[in-house]
This record gives sequence, structure tokens and C-alpha cells, in this order.
Amino acid sequence: MQDVRPLLLMLLAAGFGCGEKEPPPPPPAAADSVAEAPAGRFLAEYALATLEYNDFRRGLMANRFLDTIATRLNDSLIIPRDITLATAHCGEPNASYDSERTRVILCYELFRTLAEMYADEVGGEHLVTGTLVFALMHELGHALIDVLDLPVTGREEDAVDQLATILMLGQGDAGDSLAFGAIGWFAKNAQSGVNDELLFADAHGLNVQRYYDILCLVYGRDRARYPEILTGGWLPADRAARCPAEYARIAHSWRRLLWPHKRRPEPERQ
Repeated sequence: MQDVRPLLLMLLAAGFGCGEKEPPPPPPAAADSVAEAPAGRFLAEYALATLEYNDFRRGLMANRFLDTIATRLNDSLIIPRDITLATAHCGEPNASYDSERTRVILCYELFRTLAEMYADEVGGEHLVTGTLVFALMHELGHALIDVLDLPVTGREEDAVDQLATILMLGQGDAGDSLAFGAIGWFAKNAQSGVNDELLFADAHGLNVQRYYDILCLVYGRDRARYPEILTGGWLPADRAARCPAEYARIAHSWRRLLWPHKRRPEPERQ
């Protein structure tokens, strides 16, 4: 296993919560609001690991990776029942959401697969961390839709891809770096040359579609920030022209959905 310390520092740098730099939408009608009261919590759990993953697990625990994310989420959102953010063995390189136990699971095997895949690539750590965090935020999106009973039009997999990207882009330069890491993962998989008709029946979009969708949100958030996305031909010009409106609509929609569940600051005592 490679040294995980640079990876952990990058993961923690983003310090994920659900805050936005943009102003929130107007408060919803009183009937739609959520009472500020003790309810569920975001919890962190690091399942026991086999010997080859013990160093990774200890590093995650020592740096309080999941605890940091859970704390930020608890400071941001009110949820009716607990959601556990967990690392665990899965028998395959994956991440998932267990709706029966309301657990978001990041698999130890996924870390090893990504670390080995990008071991010899320049900027490989960014690709590893971006993919891991995107996977975690994607599954967190499934958990929020489930626990908060959020409406979704269209495919849920597309919706949580959008949420994962919006959350990453809300974390400054570190979040941008992670978003590009996830883009690199989808680009690599899109180039694998696999052509299976069953992919078209999958609940997820094709890798090349997810690549363009995430890239569009990055570009649409601020066209001047990464002009090479257009000038370098990463996005077709006709799609790039629609990305600012696409980002604004998606970001606004998620803010509206999460606003009733936002934790309000406590008023100052006189």
C-alpha cells in the first residue's frame, strides 16, 4: 500500500459540509419548514480491516476523516434519523448506500484499486482523492434523498452526481481539484473501449456522459475560472454555452431542496 498521508490531507482539506457561498433561496412556507429539534445524526464508523488495509484504516481514524465530514454535516443539516458514514470491506472496489441501515459505505477495496491504477501517473493522488470523495458524496446524495424524502425528477443517479459535484465545487480550490480528479476517473473509464449493450440499461449514465455532465458544471459555475475547458476542446462549444444556465438551475434546485432541512444559527442571547 502506498503512503496514505498525502491522500488524507487532501481529503480533509475540503472539509465537506453543505454550506454555500451563494445566498440561500427565500425561506419556504411555514408548512414546509422543519422544526429545529433533536433528531438524527451523521455518524462515523471505521469497520475492521484486513492486515493489508490496517495502515489505511488507522490513518483515516487518526486524521478523523469521516468524523470531520460528519461534524460538518451535523452543523449544516437536520435529519430525522441517523446516517452512518462508514468504511468497510465490500469484496469489490465500490461505494454504496444501504437504505435498510441508512449507511453510506466507502469500500477499502476501492482505495487500493484506485491507488494501483494511478500509481505511476502524474497527479495520481488528485485522481484517487477526487474519485473517492465523489463516490462518497454521490452515495451521501442517495442517503439524503431517502432520509429526507426529497423529490427527484429524472434518474436519481444523475441527481446525486449533480449534488456530489455541487458539494465539491462549494469547497474552494481543494474542492475544484477533487472535482477534476473525478472527471479524470470518468474520462479514463470512457476510454476503456468497452461496448456492452447492457450499459445502456444501467441506472447510471455512461462514463462519457458523466464526464461531460460534471465538466459542464465546473465550467458553468464560473466560465472565467477554467477557460481551457472550452478553448482546449474539453467541452463542445454548443454544450459549453448552456453550462452557466445548467449550473445555476441545478445549484438552485439543490439549495431549495435542502433549505427546509438546514440548521439555523442559534440566536445570540441578550
